[in-house]
Amino acid sequence: MRLRPDQLEMHLQRSKLAPIYFVSGDEPLQKLECIDQIRLAGRAQGYEERLVFNVDKSFDWNSISQATGNLSLFSNRRIIELRMGSPKPGKEGGRVLFEYAEELNEDNLLIISSDKMDKSVQSNKWLKAVEKTGALIQIWPINPAQLPSWIQTRVQAKQKRLTLDAARLIAQRVEGNLLAARQEIEKLVLLIDKDDIDIEDVIHAVADSSRFDVFDMIESAFLGNTDRTLLMLHGLRNEGIEPMALFGAFMWEFRRLCSIAHQHEAGMNLDTLFNSYRIWDQKKRPMSAVLKRHTSKSLGKLLNYCATIDKTLKSNQRLQAWDQFNTLLLAIAGINTSQFQQA
Repeated sequence: MRLRPDQLEMHLQRSKLAPIYFVSGDEPLQKLECIDQIRLAGRAQGYEERLVFNVDKSFDWNSISQATGNLSLFSNRRIIELRMGSPKPGKEGGRVLFEYAEELNEDNLLIISSDKMDKSVQSNKWLKAVEKTGALIQIWPINPAQLPSWIQTRVQAKQKRLTLDAARLIAQRVEGNLLAARQEIEKLVLLIDKDDIDIEDVIHAVADSSRFDVFDMIESAFLGNTDRTLLMLHGLRNEGIEPMALFGAFMWEFRRLCSIAHQHEAGMNLDTLFNSYRIWDQKKRPMSAVLKRHTSKSLGKLLNYCATIDKTLKSNQRLQAWDQFNTLLLAIAGINTSQFQQA
């Protein structure tokens, strides 16, 4: 069977659990919430043990067959979560999933998750078998026009009402990020002690959620969006964030980038590297963009400049680091600066 995400809760309440659920899509909040709902329903029906398998190119599909066939020492019923990045398990994976769907073990509840499927996947024999015996849930992004209504529905589920103008303001501030929208909704419910919430309530209760987050700023620089990157850097400074804290978060992400660039140029497949460094879904696009713009050599020059910033932060001139951050982020975004032209 096929279910929409908004049909899942009623299905879990009114129907016997399907033996297999396959949740696919690129929008992380909806996907996580669907999986959480299925997992909670499974536990309520006696599936007490949980096994998690993360699939990469070196994954041994025999481990699934062994896990589903063996009885647990602690529980007769278990939840098995199969987390696939790609919805294409390959020939061996397809065979294992087809055989599992054909020879179900009622002591197991299998939850498969993956990125968005294309039409070629939907014609595969294993997927048809999964859909026949279980449930397929495809997650689609909430487009900007739908987001205010989505926000209103979420607020209504918490026994409050939100005006359309207020919902539109929240949608504008979170810039399509459903995780951020959920956080804002939770804030509103906690902070506003009345049932009807209007735009004035939102303006006074919610911090500016075009939010100047460090990792969002880094992602913006990776994508080459200079105006937004510098706006976010200015916002972080105005919010009073410590430059050393910003530098620490930046270096964690930047060192990963340098390592990936070096290994990719040495011949390693980029998808394999992304899986190895746990770079999933929406994070792949900014990482791919900056790797097209920079080589490991040019990133090495920027890494040397990071050492200069580190010295500034440890001196009595640490506020000068903000100007150095500005220069560094522009260089990452693809703007030539004099500091790096000769290096």
